[in-house]
Amino acid sequence: MQDTSVVESLSCESSQWYNHPNPVNRTDDVKLYGESLALGDPLDRLELAIFKEQFIQLLAAPGSEERKLMLNRVEQYILGLRAVKGKVGNVKFRGVNPSQTEIGFGLIRPVFTISQIASPRITWIQNYTVAYANMFCNAAGTAGYGIGASFGLCITHLKSFNTPLPVLSEIQVTIGRSVLLPIDVRNIRMADTENQVAIVPIPTLIATPQNTLWITGRSDTVAATQDEVALGGLVYGLGRALIQTVTYPLL
Repeated sequence: MQDTSVVESLSCESSQWYNHPNPVNRTDDVKLYGESLALGDPLDRLELAIFKEQFIQLLAAPGSEERKLMLNRVEQYILGLRAVKGKVGNVKFRGVNPSQTEIGFGLIRPVFTISQIASPRITWIQNYTVAYANMFCNAAGTAGYGIGASFGLCITHLKSFNTPLPVLSEIQVTIGRSVLLPIDVRNIRMADTENQVAIVPIPTLIATPQNTLWITGRSDTVAATQDEVALGGLVYGLGRALIQTVTYPLL
């Protein structure tokens, strides 16, 4: 079993965690790519216990690169949870099976995204060419799509289910008013050396409720070529949002 001590070391008491402000109880705003994220209430002991137990259960198989990557981003996942928690009224966090009005979490599914392909998307499948094209955007394809009022995303990596070889090569992200520099994701073609999963880390993106998210992408193929690239990370939201399968949780 891969070491999960970094998760187990989280506590509600200490003000420091690995020489950083403790993400569980820090009170200052977090600056991320020019955006200021106001954090919701600190996690109480029960909320933290639920997060620690269920986060470990959500992790990929021991030894996988995805598991290692997610363990490395625990701090950002906690900060993402608290940023979303503050936006939805500081209701209690209850893990993977919250009630309609409690906040929970899970892996990101296509239903939490919008694009010109569908609103919401129900798969990650899309064609790519050498020209940048919308991956996740508003229905018109002219700007970012609005994150719903009752959920948010903490995106830490991309993974492709395309075989035998992914084609996505670069992405560009606009989150709120912040435009990030293009991100080279060609290493996704090298695949996870343990489990042969095509995966690549990206700078952590925290999209809070009612913010906007716009991601475009391109390949190195002139002809339109299909890929199936999923957003890796966690979605946080009220139970009424997390339960959706074909309807975008706008409210």
